[in-house]
Amino acid sequence: MKIGILIVFRNDESKIEVPQFSKLFAETTKLNVCLVNNGSTDNTLKLLKEIQEESSATISIIDVKKNRGHNAAIKAGVRYLKSIEEFSYILCLQKYSTKDFIILEKVFTIVQQEKDIVKSLFTKTKQFIHKNVFSLHGVLEKAS
Repeated sequence: MKIGILIVFRNDESKIEVPQFSKLFAETTKLNVCLVNNGSTDNTLKLLKEIQEESSATISIIDVKKNRGHNAAIKAGVRYLKSIEEFSYILCLQKYSTKDFIILEKVFTIVQQEKDIVKSLFTKTKQFIHKNVFSLHGVLEKAS
């Protein structure tokens, strides 16, 4: 089962801790991560590139030059992930905040577990935007 992770950032330079993300992504073996920079005017894109360089995980970066809203950024990331590989599921974090890092850690731990456990979480969680695209918050809520 292949799972894609999509995280949208917008002017989050002050919230992104590169070492923290690099460590988290280093421990993900079953995931393909796509970071979307949604028209940031600060150094968010630069920090996302640092995370990509420091991590051993498969990380792609989509740079949406002009902010057209979260849904447009999510759609861009989903289209990209679907173009590179066939994923069973894509988990999406619509807008990153520092408290979401704990959620990311929990979901990454859950997703790396047994296939049947993960599959049951997805069948209980509501999809949004595209088929087989789920909210990270929704998956964690069902796992609790």
